[in-house]
Amino acid sequence: MFINKRFINEIGSSLGVDQVGVTTAEPLASMREALERRIREGRLSPFEEKNPALRLTPEHLLDGCRTIVTLAVPYDRPAPAAPFDQEGPKGLVARCARSVDYHLIVEKKAVQLVEKIEATTKKSIRQRILTDRSPLLERELARRSGLGLIGENCTLINPLYGSYVALGTILLDLAIEPDQPNEETCLKCGRCREACPTGALTEPYIIDPYHCLSYLSQASGIFPANLRTALGNKLYGCDICQEACPLNQEVAASPLADFDALLFPAEPDLLALLKMTRKEFDTTIRLTAAGWRGKTTLQRNAVIALGNIKDQDAVKPLARILENDARPLIRLHTAWALGQLGGLQAGFALGKSAERDPEGAVRAEALAALEKNS
Repeated sequence: MFINKRFINEIGSSLGVDQVGVTTAEPLASMREALERRIREGRLSPFEEKNPALRLTPEHLLDGCRTIVTLAVPYDRPAPAAPFDQEGPKGLVARCARSVDYHLIVEKKAVQLVEKIEATTKKSIRQRILTDRSPLLERELARRSGLGLIGENCTLINPLYGSYVALGTILLDLAIEPDQPNEETCLKCGRCREACPTGALTEPYIIDPYHCLSYLSQASGIFPANLRTALGNKLYGCDICQEACPLNQEVAASPLADFDALLFPAEPDLLALLKMTRKEFDTTIRLTAAGWRGKTTLQRNAVIALGNIKDQDAVKPLARILENDARPLIRLHTAWALGQLGGLQAGFALGKSAERDPEGAVRAEALAALEKNS
């Protein structure tokens, strides 16, 4: 059975998703050279599939795949007011992680769309749903499905919602009339590249993930020392290049009420985040797109943010963390933050840590912080 694409659009609209596109399952041959260059230059992040065949050939992921349906689900809703005023130093959370995990919403919409197709065709369809973490080059698939253009910052820019969309991919063994690819280019103004605080956008359409604050805020382990000040007060993700894009200035807000709940405020209290219990985390941040990364990585970022903000009210709680926190990773970054803050109390805490901390890396960080302020 060959299904008209208008029918797919009608199903999407009935589910509250008005950005649904269709493309064929042909391999993404035009992307091979760019992908191989990324591999040669070491620009694949640990989060990405390393096998080029799985990134370029849909049939490797679903035998007999004939059609790919793509969804661009907008997540940016007007930020609701915080439940109460917070006076402490604030962090910053990217738009994609302030509400319920968008992966769950995209997957729910994709499952519902497949169910409606099956109800209409009265047959069971072989399918595979991939949400955001797809091995395939899903932004290129979305472009090929007519859902937007690719910006110089490597994001898909949808004409209605800008780049504030989460992508879903549905592989089907069913023939559906494809949409026309979007052949437009962005404005090529370079504002996204100029705005990037670390120079991660090295060329148009080229990004170095190991200098991208969005990636670095999610990567576990020790945050690169030379990029800590560039992180500013960011806790998860980075919207800077998107906010600088002229094509994102007057985009529509998401119509989906699914994203109304404020689970991770746009500007959360950093000191409160450092005291957050496991139960508090599990009932709030764990339910967002940032939740997968875990409490320790987000608290590491909060410690760095406190060092960058240079609020002296943070010295005392950071000194307690440096002395008492059981996690060497947190103590290491706390030593750096105290070095940024400076002062007698910070110096006293760093001196004790440099002499007594059981971890050599923490002692070394504390000593470096002391020398910086001597």
